[in-house]
Amino acid sequence: MTSKLSLYFAFIAIVVGATLFVLSQSMLYWLEDELNRRTLQQSAGTAIVQFKHEAKSPLIITTSIRAYNRVQDLPEKYRALAQYPIGFLDEIQNSDFNDLFLYRSEYIQDGERFPLLIVMNAEHVELSPTEWRSINLISIIVMLVLFLLFGYAIIKLTRRLITPITQLSQQLKSTDPNSHFSVPSDSATEFNELADSLNRYRQQNEKLIRQEQAFARYASHELRTPLTVIQGATWLLKQKSEPEYQTRQRDRIAKAATDMQHTIEALLSLVKQEQAKENVTLRTINRRELEHIIEYVQPLAESKGLSITLQMQCEPKILPSESVLRMLLTNLLNNAINASDAGVIAIEVDQDCIRITDHGTGLNESELSSEGHGLGLLIVDALCQRYDWEFNLSPAPETGCIATLRFAQ
Repeated sequence: MTSKLSLYFAFIAIVVGATLFVLSQSMLYWLEDELNRRTLQQSAGTAIVQFKHEAKSPLIITTSIRAYNRVQDLPEKYRALAQYPIGFLDEIQNSDFNDLFLYRSEYIQDGERFPLLIVMNAEHVELSPTEWRSINLISIIVMLVLFLLFGYAIIKLTRRLITPITQLSQQLKSTDPNSHFSVPSDSATEFNELADSLNRYRQQNEKLIRQEQAFARYASHELRTPLTVIQGATWLLKQKSEPEYQTRQRDRIAKAATDMQHTIEALLSLVKQEQAKENVTLRTINRRELEHIIEYVQPLAESKGLSITLQMQCEPKILPSESVLRMLLTNLLNNAINASDAGVIAIEVDQDCIRITDHGTGLNESELSSEGHGLGLLIVDALCQRYDWEFNLSPAPETGCIATLRFAQ
């Protein structure tokens, strides 16, 4: 691109330079002739005054200008000048004599009209061919120097403009996932803004990719577990025929199927098209719903010597279904249990939010990552974005952290 721009500007510079050279030469020729014509015309007054004072023809006004008031006094080679009309003022180029300027006029003396011919030798007043060649040579040299200087400036300018684009293009082709878009510090503000935008888009893409990967891993884990329970309970049904034993296995199968249904409904809510506002219906969270969710994670909490408490200030209205709320709270409770070794995990519900407080290792141990706790939190974050909820983790006053789900108003 730099070469193409350089060639483009070089072509323009050559055309402009040639045009200016031709125009300047034409202007110089015109100025030279115009000055000579005005000099010749102004000499007419002097010649008329002297002729009226009985000056003889030819009258020498300067070394190159002569005036005649009788055609007979013209030299033989200039006799053809008498045929030019009154008022003629210009340069005459003739093969019979050297180039000259002629001013043809007339004056009146004692009631008699006399012709007036003023002749000026062009060779004495015009620039010689050698002088014109010198002027042309100097003009060409100056234009070449300017062409080189401007060409160098254009190359530097285009490289400064193209280098950021080239650098960004190479960075876009890079396969390094940790590469960072950057441009030279002296680049234009627009290139810096472009690099910042590309970095933001890359971060957004990486976040979406992590969410997709978390979705796949989480769905695989959550669906494989109940399937394993169903397969195991089905096999156990074949082993014994006692009614109590059969009932227990059927309950295990029903519970696993219900868990699978909740998981599928919650995950599908991430990919469903948003419904129109008129079709949106709010529902009320009741205590029994939350207690069922606590029962689901209670075995894991008891295995670590933890207790879970529930405090409901009110029964708020929310948009997410039971399956979605179950997945949200299950992930947050599992994170709190995994981050704690002892103590109490408190669930608080009020009109605006649900808070889960633990007394575990703190935020530094349970923040987002590509594995472990971060997998569930990515799902929580995606679900909250789906329903315009606000999700954040903050340090607890003493130890542990507080996970907050704030409802959309």
